[in-house]
Amino acid sequence: MTTGFIEGLQGLLKSGTQLPTLPTIVFQVHAVLDDDRKGAADVAALIERDPALTARLLRAANSAFYAGGSERVASVYAAIQRIGLDQVRALCLVLAVVQALGSRRRALNHETLWGHSGAVGAVARYLWVSTHGTGVAADDVYVAGLLHDVGLLVLDQFFAEEFDRLAGLRQEIELPLWQHEEDLLGMDHGEVGGLLLGSWSLPGSVVDAVTYHHRPEDAPAKHRKVCEVVQAAELLCSEEGWGLPDEQPLGADGRSTLSGLGFPPGQVPAIVEDIRSLSARAAGVA
Repeated sequence: MTTGFIEGLQGLLKSGTQLPTLPTIVFQVHAVLDDDRKGAADVAALIERDPALTARLLRAANSAFYAGGSERVASVYAAIQRIGLDQVRALCLVLAVVQALGSRRRALNHETLWGHSGAVGAVARYLWVSTHGTGVAADDVYVAGLLHDVGLLVLDQFFAEEFDRLAGLRQEIELPLWQHEEDLLGMDHGEVGGLLLGSWSLPGSVVDAVTYHHRPEDAPAKHRKVCEVVQAAELLCSEEGWGLPDEQPLGADGRSTLSGLGFPPGQVPAIVEDIRSLSARAAGVA
C-alpha cells in the first residue's frame, strides 16, 4: 500500500482541483499587514469582505483565550484591537486553513481536532517564548502548533480507506498512530501535513515543525528546536486533557520533554500549572 499511497498523495498535491487552496483573502491580509502605511482599520475592511473569515475571527476574539472574561466584541475592528495586529496574521492564516479543509466531514471529529490544535498552538508559543527561542517568530510557532495535525484531515478526507485501516490497526496493536502510519503508508501525518503546507508556500519553519513534530530528531538543525517545542506542547496538552483520541497513545512523556527544552526540574511543576490553564483557555480559538 505504501507506493500506492505516496503516488496518490503526490497526484492530489499536483492536481490543483481536488485539494482546496488558501483563500485569496489570506494573501491580501498579509500584504496589508506588510504595508507600514496601513493599520487595523485597513485590515478590518479587508477581512469584512469575507463573511466566513469574519465569523471565525469574531469567534476567536470572543474565546476564553483572547477575551479573558471581557465583554463580547461584535466588529472585526474591535476583534483586531483585542487580538493585536501581530497575531492577526497568524490567526487569519490558520482560520483560512480551517475554512479550506472544514467542509468535508467524515470519520474525524473536527471540533475535537481544532480544540486540541488550539491548545497546542498556544502552549507551543508559550514554550518558545519561555525558552527564549530565536530565529523563528513566536507567531510562526503558534501557527505550527495550530496546524500540526492538519495531515490527519488530508488522510481522513482524501484517503478514507487508509484512514479506516489505520483505525483498525490501532485497535489491534497499541502503538502511536504515527508509527502505524509509517508502517502502512510510508510516512506519518506530520509529513502529509508538511507537504500540504509546503504546497501553500508557508514558511519553512512552520512546514518543518509540522513535518517532524513526532520525530524532531530528524528535523533540519535550524528548525529542530521548533519541532521539539511543538512535540512537547502536544504531549503536555494531551496529558492535561486536550489530546486527540485518534492519536492516543503518543508514546512519550510531556514532562520529560520540558527538561529536554532546558527547564530546570524545580520549574517544571509551575510550568505545567501554567500550561494547564493556558491549554484550557486556548482550546476554542480555531
